[in-house]
Amino acid sequence: MRYGPVRLDLRAPDSTRSLPLDIAHAARAATRAVVLAMLEQEELGRIHVGWQVEDDNLRFTVRDDGPGSPAPEALTVHRVNDRLTALGGRLVLDAVPGWGTTVTGTVPLGPVAAPAVHPLAALGGRESEVLEHLALGHRNRAIAADLHISESTVKFHVANILHKLGVGTRGEAAALARSTGDIAAA
Repeated sequence: MRYGPVRLDLRAPDSTRSLPLDIAHAARAATRAVVLAMLEQEELGRIHVGWQVEDDNLRFTVRDDGPGSPAPEALTVHRVNDRLTALGGRLVLDAVPGWGTTVTGTVPLGPVAAPAVHPLAALGGRESEVLEHLALGHRNRAIAADLHISESTVKFHVANILHKLGVGTRGEAAALARSTGDIAAA
């Protein structure tokens, strides 16, 4: 920027509120990536960057006076949206041909709710197959014959399933499997 023809205007944050370190670093990285993406446009004279702290959100705005036609992959190359989504934020791109582009990112300042984990996500492929048989009410011998494994291997998988799902019996494991909707009842 120092030696280029583009003028960079930075507006100081409008608040003296302290920001969580991870939020500040993510917003800074996202802002930088947006500025770099905008610099790839031709006929660009000025980029304006501003941060605002509003209630429980940090909002950054990057606006240019370019042609208003950024390359569609410009922001995906820098994975800006992925970075903000991981923090519960979002990115909005508004490009008007002939007038410029405005990119607004919003990041919540509070803790991000952990995504809900599917109850059966911890199971491996073979364990999922054994659980399907359990949900159908099959016994170890029938499971072993159908999957072409030994009964002791089935017992091993059943023990792992019970442990990973945090249940005490085969019936509880089968009920949990049916309640997720992934496995049909017999």
